[in-house]
Order: sequence, then C-alpha cells, then structure tokens
Amino acid sequence: MNHSSIHRERNIPRRMAVLLLSEERGRSPEHPLDSSSISKWCADLGFEERLRYFSEAQFQQLREINQHYATGGTRRELLQKLREIQNGNN
Repeated sequence: MNHSSIHRERNIPRRMAVLLLSEERGRSPEHPLDSSSISKWCADLGFEERLRYFSEAQFQQLREINQHYATGGTRRELLQKLREIQNGNN
C-alpha cells in the first residue's frame, strides 16, 4: 500500500452504493434500485456521467435523494430544493 492510497478519500463502488441505497429503502439484494434511477439522481446532482465510484460526499447526497423519494417526495420538489441550494437559499 502506498502513501497516496492511504490519504486518498475513501471511494464507494457504484454497485455497493446501489446495494446500500436499496437496503435503506427496504429492498432485497435480489431486487435493488434500478440503475437508471441512480444515473438520473447523479445527473440531477451534476455528477460526472457514468461514475464507477462515489466519494463519501457524493454518496451522502445520493442518500439524501433516496430518503426524499422514500418519504414520498416528488421529482419536482427535489429539483426545486436543488435549485434553492445552488442559489444559496437553503
């Protein structure tokens, strides 16, 4: 193990992120969240396309979106909230 890997921010593989988010939603590993949903959430958050790994901060943002939808939130509400955060009006 070299020093750069010791000090590098821990990354979460996409597949693991999908499984963790699915578990938070009460879904079984055999029926995880659809990968297109995760891709859409990434696009909404302005993440790079086709990320294979998420930083801790990115994963936390995905968890927040997951919770938003788990509690019955709508896409329109989510996009409005993201716009407000982007404009500094949180």
